[in-house]
Amino acid sequence: MKKLLASSLMAALLFAGCGGGDSDQDKVADIVIQAAEDAGASPDSGCIKDAAGRLSDDDAAALVDAGLQGDPTISADANGILADMLTC
Repeated sequence: MKKLLASSLMAALLFAGCGGGDSDQDKVADIVIQAAEDAGASPDSGCIKDAAGRLSDDDAAALVDAGLQGDPTISADANGILADMLTC
């Protein structure tokens, strides 16, 4: 399940323009929450939003802007934050 969720998370993060928040961090959180729900999980949306809020503006923008086929260049901190989101 965790492997499926991780795959879904990474795929979903590559969708540009998804989500309902104003900031790129909000968009990343919305994408992660939707991916988790689509994978059959019951994510803690508050936990995910808190984690996404720790993303730098550059990392959040890179994740949102990469698009479906993109391969965003993000910091090691952002990779750690994404991993944290998997535990929410």
